[in-house]
Amino acid sequence: MSRRLFCFGLFVAWAVHDVEEVATASWWSARTTPRLLADGWPPGLVEVVGSTTPRFALAAALVGVAVLSAALSGVRSDGHAAFFRAAVLVFGWHGLVHVAQAVLLRDYVPGLVTALLLVIPYAFWHGRRLRPDPVPGKTIAVVAGFAVALTAAAQAVARLLLP
Repeated sequence: MSRRLFCFGLFVAWAVHDVEEVATASWWSARTTPRLLADGWPPGLVEVVGSTTPRFALAAALVGVAVLSAALSGVRSDGHAAFFRAAVLVFGWHGLVHVAQAVLLRDYVPGLVTALLLVIPYAFWHGRRLRPDPVPGKTIAVVAGFAVALTAAAQAVARLLLP
């Protein structure tokens, strides 16, 4: 497989992963919110965690612009761009967050299946394939911080536009 196709795979893997998240958002929220509230979780936190399919789809589309830009930076640099490599690493961590959430909640969470079958393996494969190119820690920190901030902002915009 060419490196460029492999780099564009970041966007493809993200898109497949987010399809699972979008498809299960409303069902999961309706099923899980009452249990979390009954278990004593703070209502404000439960409200933030829950989402609807339209809200999640809008938030995912906003985040998708950044993921596409990271993938294209990998394509243009033949996989050497620090932004691309850091984005893949953060994407892999995102997959691990899904696993941690499922363990914490002792249940399925949206995105868990593709996190296990696609996100984590893709990031691991990326790490093995591009190992000679270490990513500077500062770049990883900036990309991780940006990913968290962008995700929160995209969710907030979706809540404002789709109450």
